[in-house]
Amino acid sequence: CAVVGLERMPPKNVVKPPGTKKPAEKSSFTYYYIAGLVAVVAVAYLMFGDQRQRIGVCGDGLCGYDEDFSSCPKDCKGSCGDSFCSRFEACVGTPRNQLKGRTECPSDCGHCTATPTPSCAAEAGMDAAHNSSMLWGTYRPHLFFGTRTRSTSPIYMGVMWHHPYQPDKMRYDATDDGISKYGWVEHDGKSFGHQTIDDATLGVQVNTTFVKSKHEDKDSKGGDWTVRVTGKRLHSSESATGGANKGGELTLIFHMATFGKSGGMAGTTITGSNTDLIAIREGRSHATGNFTIGVYSSSSVTKVSHFSMKTDDKHNNVADIFAKNLYRPSLEKGEGQPVMVTLPDEHHHDRNANTAFIAVVVPTPFVLDFVFTNHQANKLNDVSDGAAVQAANEGMRGDGLTNLIEQRRDAFNSRFESTFKLKEKTCTPSKSSLYKRSKGEAKYPACDKEGKLTTHAESLGKVALSQMMGGMSYLHGTWFKATPPFYNNSIEQSSVVSFSATPCRAGFARGFLWDEGFHQLLVARWEPAITRDSLLHWFALMQPDGWIPREHFIGGEARRHIEARWWTQNPTHANPPTLLLALEVLMDTGEAPKDFLRCLQPKIATWLDWFRRTQKGHALHSFRWSGRVVTEGISHTLSSGLDDYPRSNMSSTLRDRHVDLMGWVATMLRIMAKIEKALDQTPSPPSGYAAGWDALVKHVEAVHWDNETKMYADRGMSLLPSNKQEEAFVEHFGYISLFPFLLGMTPKGERSEAVISIMSDASHLRSKAGLRSLSKTSPRGGKDLVYGTQEDYWRGKVWICINYLALRALKTTYAEGSEEGEKLYTGLRSAIVDNMVSQYGRKGFIFEQYDDKSGEGLKHKPFAGWSALVLLIMAEIY
Repeated sequence: CAVVGLERMPPKNVVKPPGTKKPAEKSSFTYYYIAGLVAVVAVAYLMFGDQRQRIGVCGDGLCGYDEDFSSCPKDCKGSCGDSFCSRFEACVGTPRNQLKGRTECPSDCGHCTATPTPSCAAEAGMDAAHNSSMLWGTYRPHLFFGTRTRSTSPIYMGVMWHHPYQPDKMRYDATDDGISKYGWVEHDGKSFGHQTIDDATLGVQVNTTFVKSKHEDKDSKGGDWTVRVTGKRLHSSESATGGANKGGELTLIFHMATFGKSGGMAGTTITGSNTDLIAIREGRSHATGNFTIGVYSSSSVTKVSHFSMKTDDKHNNVADIFAKNLYRPSLEKGEGQPVMVTLPDEHHHDRNANTAFIAVVVPTPFVLDFVFTNHQANKLNDVSDGAAVQAANEGMRGDGLTNLIEQRRDAFNSRFESTFKLKEKTCTPSKSSLYKRSKGEAKYPACDKEGKLTTHAESLGKVALSQMMGGMSYLHGTWFKATPPFYNNSIEQSSVVSFSATPCRAGFARGFLWDEGFHQLLVARWEPAITRDSLLHWFALMQPDGWIPREHFIGGEARRHIEARWWTQNPTHANPPTLLLALEVLMDTGEAPKDFLRCLQPKIATWLDWFRRTQKGHALHSFRWSGRVVTEGISHTLSSGLDDYPRSNMSSTLRDRHVDLMGWVATMLRIMAKIEKALDQTPSPPSGYAAGWDALVKHVEAVHWDNETKMYADRGMSLLPSNKQEEAFVEHFGYISLFPFLLGMTPKGERSEAVISIMSDASHLRSKAGLRSLSKTSPRGGKDLVYGTQEDYWRGKVWICINYLALRALKTTYAEGSEEGEKLYTGLRSAIVDNMVSQYGRKGFIFEQYDDKSGEGLKHKPFAGWSALVLLIMAEIY
């Protein structure tokens, strides 16, 4: 029509005489002429005009968001070997009756059931010496103090305390209920840790110091260890109530249990109340061999009592309730009057008892040493030779222990500075300080007038590292999984083990898949062997199809206090593969041996194949998070990790395209290509990992860049006020918009500058506490109507993990050569550090998230999971 119209245009050299009458057929000519112009404009508009409506044209090699297989098969059908498991391809092993016209493609979709692979423990350096050095640890972070062996025939130990006359207010589970401050302030992850606990309700400060010795010998079976528990009265200003413990005494209970093969303990011997050694007990375990435990006091004690018997591990999960029940006879003697409660002083089941309690009533201040002496580590053959045991553990109690603690503390501080070099780092005092003295200076400044980090900042850094290392968890037990075809059931699975860092001791003291990669970014810089160890444990949980459970409700301890509805893991739901970010750090720092990479490579490939099969979108090179649900009236995409962040207001299998997931899959492809390069591999036929990364870098622009708002966005079905359904960009500025930038996919130049501009804008993402998760302002102007609404979890609050990725992207890629980028990096780093130092100084905790308006710490605490990345931000280690 356009061509016809152009052909009918009158010749330019024709001159009509004045007054010439217009022929009747000219009306038809005018019609065609106008129609032609309209058509030309329309074609030009589609090709070059509103890029919001069309990115490219069919045949350009990109399956844009306005194209699909039916409209452009050459761009959108895909082919085996293009690194995308399209809807026309299937994994190898798909039943014939389920292929439905699809073709098996191993390079893009992998195998439906992967071939079992080795554990990779030897390749990772997890030898006998490593396992001995890591056998004992504070691997029960859900308790105020709890230690255990990393074994499936474990020994558990925990500490409880309460008012001598009020056992109902027993302290055991880590909680901030009546506790004004608690957490590790020093912890090296292997042999030393010190924490303070300010119990405002009881008016006491309880300190626990954990020290190991002889643990690095491969034949020592974990060696010896001591937990020193000290206590003193809190100053009245530190106690919210002035303390309920007016008498100044405290009851401490040391609980120990051994389960599995060959486990058992003899009866407790009480040696008296006024001697150094006040209680001693012998035992044995498959994990450690023979051992002796003893309780030592440097001052007099008021009362010592004990109880032991044989029970099952279910009682171990509720040891505090068990202990309260043991107090019943003592309480009954009081006949309703206040009475100092004691244990029954009973021992049952001879040497087969596996659960023991020792209760010590002490006046404050006090110092108690609970000492575990390993007979094999000390070459003690006669288990009844008490004098030999006393001689062997002399350095693990009393003055000997005091000296050892000081040595370990000095070593920790020295290593901390040599690793993170905070004294060398410069800083800029932030203009957003929240807490001012009358003179206008910050009460807890992070940066001094000379542009150096202060001791307040250094203290926060040590706490961040220590609470991360002290939060490592080891779990063993069964778990629950939903099964096909409807995944609406819950089937208990065989026992597995988990070794992982944890986000928060109160409520989240278990492994989380998407959190763990961020955790290990810090751990890898401090103790890379622990990162390798954790990665192997995570990949050991991978199921035959390549799925990894996203949350570790493993065993009774992990499930205690958690509603059963959360236990079940759905094998169709993913979680961001952040573990590979930690692996990349190991590679970049020379801590990933080639044999380790070579052994891990097929496991990662299986995981990637699972992502490409199960999280793909309907269109070529698009991805969608499975498992979007409405929970208690709030739309959640829990699998993405950004739970309530606003996606499209209608979930559509055919239309949902999630930009953050595309970024994560692209990152998996990039790191797999990097592993191939590190191993000097040139597979034939090519694996396609590098080509797959390149393809997604191009497609994130074709599918997710909105030229009208100048930002990345999800695409999906939206329900308009008119009840009309329409596929469109999901118009919000926030963390989701940043993912291509955060993961290095955004081309440097105009588009990276557009992203930096939104990040720098205080009406959008910039706040005094860091980048907020959701902009206050809509991309089209006016208030974003979702900001700060409903659960308000990822709808405006500041999260340190995403801020760390933003600073990393700026520092390593986008700030160089960008004036606005350099300014944003400096200001953002200062704001985050300044606010977190201020919050820790005032409240004594690291928090899960921070308010974007006031900077106040919010939600769970102490949250030294990914919020501990503030240490790497201070150290500028990316």
